[in-house]
Amino acid sequence: MSAANSPKPAYELFVYYRVRADQAQAAQAAFEAERAGRAMRLLQRHDPDPSLLTWMEVYPAELLGAEAAMATVMGPFVQGLRHRETFEPLLG
Repeated sequence: MSAANSPKPAYELFVYYRVRADQAQAAQAAFEAERAGRAMRLLQRHDPDPSLLTWMEVYPAELLGAEAAMATVMGPFVQGLRHRETFEPLLG
């Protein structure tokens, strides 16, 4: 198979940022409304500081384009920057 005919790698996008704990419920509701049942995930790190939470949005390859709209929706809740990382599977 030539490089031109190779399937594109199935990248996944991971976006992490901080949210104040007192805004977590509203932020989660905003995420859920924008997600609208699509296969995006929202994770929370176990942080030592309970007042400032670290969240991670996970986007499968087919939903990479949905991140821009989510960034707009989540923007009012983000403390600092949204950090974007892409990964591709090594196996399977």
